[in-house]
This record gives sequence, C-alpha cells and structure tokens, in this order.
Amino acid sequence: MLTTWRLLVCIWLQFMVCSNLAAQQYLVLDRYGKNRIRIPLGTEVTFTLRGDKQKHHSKLAGLADSVVILGDKDIYLRLDDFDAFYFHRNHWKVLRYGTLVPASGFLIGAAVHPLVSNPFYDQQESALIGLAFLALGQTFRLLEWKKYRVSKNARVWVGGWQ
Repeated sequence: MLTTWRLLVCIWLQFMVCSNLAAQQYLVLDRYGKNRIRIPLGTEVTFTLRGDKQKHHSKLAGLADSVVILGDKDIYLRLDDFDAFYFHRNHWKVLRYGTLVPASGFLIGAAVHPLVSNPFYDQQESALIGLAFLALGQTFRLLEWKKYRVSKNARVWVGGWQ
C-alpha cells in the first residue's frame, strides 16, 4: 500500500533519474578483459595523439558520435586520433615527495658534517644515503602516470544517453 510520502518519494526519484539521463555522456575506454574506464564531461584528460609523443592536457567539453570536443576553443578530434590516455596516481606523488625529507636531512647532514661535534654517520655515508633517497624519489616519478594505450585490445567509444 502506497502512502502519500512514498508516492512523493517515487515521483521525485523518477524526476531526478529522467532529468539526468540527457547529461550522462561519457568517454569510455573499453579494455577487453578488464574494467571499463568512464570519463564524464568536464573532466581534465591527458592523452597523446597518433604520431605525436607529446602529452596533451585538455578538458572534455563535448561528445558526438565519433568526435570528441576538447577545451574552451572547441578542438574537434576523431576517436581514431587518440593513441594513449594517461591517468594520474596521487599516492606515487606522495611517496616521491616523502622521500625528499630524509634525502634532504642526510644531504644537509653531509654538508654540515664538520660543524657537528658528534655525528651519527660519516660524511660520505650520509651523502650516499641522501643520494639514494633522492634517486628512489625520482624512480617513483616514473610510476606517477598510468598509461592506457588504444589498440586492438582496447578501444575508445562514446557512451551514455545521447
């Protein structure tokens, strides 16, 4: 038995679902055998184009049948033009900057070694440890971006309600 408040809630939910259907367009990275990645409109996208190795950053402004509209200047790109998409991993950035603290501590300790009366480490050991932490932080920089290549095993298409 439907009471008045249940009826109002059902009507409100139907209104909310129907009003949002037109706005639910997204770019889909379909990787066969793995999860799909949906990129909604208004999201910052990092990508490379075929024949170009430079990374481009732009906002996803609109979608059509096989065309992506990027940025404020309305740059139109076909789906076939994309070579790879890049997604940022924040936890690797935290690890990268987290290694700078001990690296700077050991390097400063090596620099002021003659001024310290009772040092814990030798000057060369402190410099080597600091450089090792610095090198570790730079290797974390390589893992900061996840790359999804568009190939025969992964495709890009426009999804959602048109």
